[in-house]
Amino acid sequence: MQGDISEIEEYVRKIFVESPHVEDPDRKKLLQNFWENHTKEVVDLSLELAKKYGADREIVHLGALFHDFSLAYDSEPHDEVSADKAFEFLIVNWFNRDVAEKVRDIILKHRCKKFIPETLEEKIVSTADAIAHFIPAFYKGAAEVAREDYAEMIRGKIDKLEDEYERKVFFEDEKKILKKYMKEFKEKYYYKISNKTDA
Repeated sequence: MQGDISEIEEYVRKIFVESPHVEDPDRKKLLQNFWENHTKEVVDLSLELAKKYGADREIVHLGALFHDFSLAYDSEPHDEVSADKAFEFLIVNWFNRDVAEKVRDIILKHRCKKFIPETLEEKIVSTADAIAHFIPAFYKGAAEVAREDYAEMIRGKIDKLEDEYERKVFFEDEKKILKKYMKEFKEKYYYKISNKTDA
């Protein structure tokens, strides 16, 4: 028997959106924003890429859902802790060991730091995660909670985004899309702010 992915998605959503384990109201808002404007986006993008490139949709869906799961608990290193939590959750919920291991590997490799994606499914979630970091709503929500300037927050992330473009995007079509996003980000946030600062 195998768990129902829609039920698992609801479980992960509740951990972020309701965050019953979190007391701080600002942290709760941050986790809600993280679900709405990052995790959910990574799931949607991963499923689109899985369809486009013919990957295993179940493995991709589960890997995307759990890729940053431990951030809900403020646990680091989040890729390793998330991988362990996902593996344990899937085994307990009647997924076979092969599925649990593939999902664990997606999560361990999605940051392209300690481990590099090798399988199609691993490359898809890594790419989707990089693309999702270009969604302005994610930064807008985070800036509101942190009471920081939205544009300044994005400006501070430009180097990280460029690094992710180089390391984490494994498909030519998506590289072209991200190159365009990067140009727009720089024109809208980086250069505009630099000019204000220099004036």
